[in-house]
Amino acid sequence: MKTILISEGDPTSINYELLESAFPLLQSLGKHHRIYLIRGSHNQTVPSLQNLNKPIDGPGFYSLTWKGQGKSKTFALGKPSSASGKMAYDSLLAALDYQKEMGADLITLPLSKEWVVRAGVKGFRGHTETLAEAYKRPTFMMMAGEKLNVIPLTTHVPLKDVVKELKRFDWKGLTRAIQSSPYLNHPSVGYLGLNPHAGEGGKIGTEETTILKKGVSLLQKAKLKVEGPLSADSAFLPGAKPYDLYLAGYHDQGLIPFKLLEGKKGVNITLGLDFTRVSPDHGTAFGIAGKGCADPTGLISCLERLVETKTKPI
Repeated sequence: MKTILISEGDPTSINYELLESAFPLLQSLGKHHRIYLIRGSHNQTVPSLQNLNKPIDGPGFYSLTWKGQGKSKTFALGKPSSASGKMAYDSLLAALDYQKEMGADLITLPLSKEWVVRAGVKGFRGHTETLAEAYKRPTFMMMAGEKLNVIPLTTHVPLKDVVKELKRFDWKGLTRAIQSSPYLNHPSVGYLGLNPHAGEGGKIGTEETTILKKGVSLLQKAKLKVEGPLSADSAFLPGAKPYDLYLAGYHDQGLIPFKLLEGKKGVNITLGLDFTRVSPDHGTAFGIAGKGCADPTGLISCLERLVETKTKPI
């Protein structure tokens, strides 16, 4: 029996519609696993989902309302606010507390970085970075799909800061995370050049030879099979040499081709932790919240990842 926690994310987003759509699957999995939705006190709910005051020993799908909050909030779908941002962030922290207590795996439903910051959480950059702070270890975002695995070496930073972030990137931590991941088994790795055409031999930038090459050498010393730099504009084209894992220089360089090619089934897995944290690869979708058209494919893919036999062949 596995224990799976689901942090609710922003309660004004599509998240509760996703949970309702996936409710039959969650109930079915609850016959064999403990699954808890970690939520705040507010009006958005999953119909027929029983709420508990504390975890129980047996299997089932339940909600757990975290303690330490005041009066219950009222939220309208599609209308985010600093209050919904604060609720999402506090629910995430509550889920992490439960994770440390129960040793569970974790699904994080989407929240809005903008509204979390507006709620007064200074410096918030996302789930991956919050997990690194909470567990005091380097963490890495890996977008995982049916065919592709992509790690952006920098995540939620402005484009102007990418080179600065790459200069202080933790290559040793990434090496350990790749080697210890149950979702990667001696992967072949291709790394993308930061500049157009991978720098054209230094004529369009030198970051490939001054920054990336030095970091990649650490991966190679650890006996990982790494090739590159690859020209990012052609690395994912049909007929290009495939790799089990791609390293992208920055967020959009890796996530745009990943989402185009993997569609709605891709998930975000955090490497570097002693448990599995996974999230759908979409956002809050406030614009369609409450309209009955939210697609639960991403959430279902997360659940499938957690209840499979752990090691996913690549």
